[in-house]
Amino acid sequence: MDDELEELINAAAKAGWAKEPSRRLADAIEQHIVVPLPFWLRSSLGRDEAAQLARVIAWERCHELAVKRPAAGVSWGYLANLVRWRLIDAVRAEVLRRHRHPATPEPPDVQSEEPSPLGPHLERIVTELERYGLSPAVSRELLRTAADGPPFYRSTIIARLRLSGITENQAVALAWLVRGSPSRPSALARLAAGEPAGQVFADRTIRNWLKAASGGDLLFFGQWTSENRWLDLARSA
Repeated sequence: MDDELEELINAAAKAGWAKEPSRRLADAIEQHIVVPLPFWLRSSLGRDEAAQLARVIAWERCHELAVKRPAAGVSWGYLANLVRWRLIDAVRAEVLRRHRHPATPEPPDVQSEEPSPLGPHLERIVTELERYGLSPAVSRELLRTAADGPPFYRSTIIARLRLSGITENQAVALAWLVRGSPSRPSALARLAAGEPAGQVFADRTIRNWLKAASGGDLLFFGQWTSENRWLDLARSA
């Protein structure tokens, strides 16, 4: 139904984005937006990253549409186009990056590693986490857990990550790395929008998230939230 999306957004917004109406909207996003993603987008960005970005973009757009909607109304086709345009921008940015930084061929006597199932942006986050002491294997597994939606809002991502055995501070930090907010976009969203990786990871807030996610500063979020109250926001998102 063309009016189904509008009804779901209305219900979630009126409930203050409570868990149950948000879950219904997230399930519908999975069915109407994520599952039908074209194969070429999944292959260009990586299966997990394409799905992750689609959820992030669709969820953010639903929040925006709850406040301001086009005169013609909204539909699943309208939302799908918004998501695909953003994903196409992400593909273009990745193609440009590969042209500017072509891969160096490995010596023939060195066995090439199998390509990672994660996309290039999530792999860059893995690389940054490794600099803070978190092994790539653990980082990839945690990012897969974070992406194992729906639903795809921070409180649920944190709950999934906590079940994997990491601390709450680590779970909150990882959630913010992949699922930000309109005022504080995630590292994943900024990379997908074409922002240079050097600029993204030079951001002090992103560095703090990386450090906390790696377990290097377990007091970080307690100190940070005393001023900004992000932890409370993350739990209630």
